[in-house]
Amino acid sequence: MKENREAILERWFARIIETYPDVTSRFLAKQKDRFQNPVGYAITQSIGPIYDQVASAMDTGRLLDALDGIVRIRSVQDFSPTETIGFVFELKAVIRAEIGDRIRSLENRDDLVELESRVDRVALLAFEKYTECRENLHQVRNREVESRAAWALGRVNARSAISQHEEEPIDDDV
Repeated sequence: MKENREAILERWFARIIETYPDVTSRFLAKQKDRFQNPVGYAITQSIGPIYDQVASAMDTGRLLDALDGIVRIRSVQDFSPTETIGFVFELKAVIRAEIGDRIRSLENRDDLVELESRVDRVALLAFEKYTECRENLHQVRNREVESRAAWALGRVNARSAISQHEEEPIDDDV
């Protein structure tokens, strides 16, 4: 897997950007500047470390860090939960396509089962990260609604106080 890393990452990137509409997909493929293409940049920055973890240690903290960028972006785009984390499962297909002949010739099929189990574990972590991102988004939206409601209530109360003050009779004896 390590000797085919770059080829696998290229194919995986291509499969991920295919999940976007055609115009967006072409832009993501062509534009390499991180400021003009933050989505493409986040994808490329995430998939390498994810792949490295699948190929080696499977450190949960590092995986969650690597998943954060891509899942955070996809969780606020027009993707369903399945589409948001589905990119992880694309890695299985890419690995099979890239090193398929060697997989078929493996005497020990347990290696393939282990590899696919690792990808499944990454998908579960991606779903965990997705859930966290969506929860954070809902909290932000709730705070915004509460803030707007408090602002509107404050305006209503201020107008009410002005109206009451204007309606009070003026006491000339004072």
